[in-house]
Amino acid sequence: MNQKKRLIGTATAVIVIAGTVTSAVLVNQHNETPAAQAVETQEGQVAGVAAADPQTGMKVYVDSESQVVKELGEAGKLTVEGQKEPSFKITINKVQVLKSCTLRGFGETIKPENGSFLLLDVSATLAASAADAVDADVALMPLDASAFGVSAGENKNVSYQLDTIASYSCEVPNALDIAVGAGDTVHGQLMLDSPFDSGQVVYDPEKTGGWTWSY
Repeated sequence: MNQKKRLIGTATAVIVIAGTVTSAVLVNQHNETPAAQAVETQEGQVAGVAAADPQTGMKVYVDSESQVVKELGEAGKLTVEGQKEPSFKITINKVQVLKSCTLRGFGETIKPENGSFLLLDVSATLAASAADAVDADVALMPLDASAFGVSAGENKNVSYQLDTIASYSCEVPNALDIAVGAGDTVHGQLMLDSPFDSGQVVYDPEKTGGWTWSY
């Protein structure tokens, strides 16, 4: 029986390979002290999150929602324990807050259901080595709207379910692929329907802690 499983990336990330669980770490290039609620060490290390970036040695900054804090244009990275090169990288390059969008295929203007549209510019890369560890057809990381959330700001609760009929109906130039596969890099735009016109965007497919960018 083939026991190879899908590659999963979260803030308490694990890579499940051939029925075994291998710890992985999220790394951040921030020079700040982690939030007080992250309590594994005096520096506030969360389980599964590295205290420092193995590539740069810079400290990791984690908020009380277990989100590794990034700046727009800065990559979130998933790095397997014991390695220095990241297996997965995702960057939110830009966030545009919109009060309306153009209805796809019709040209009419529609408004968001939750309050504000967020048009994200996203880049993501999954290393080719992911296909060596898991089945090639499941070596991927999701990039559809269900993998993202928003909050009102740092240390605030995260809201999901941002993929409304309105956001799905918007005309989006250069639409982002719904996933990135092993050995691939993707770049595109994604529309979310957010209750907040300012705050933080979160990438967290498993809803257990991921990366966050302020907008």
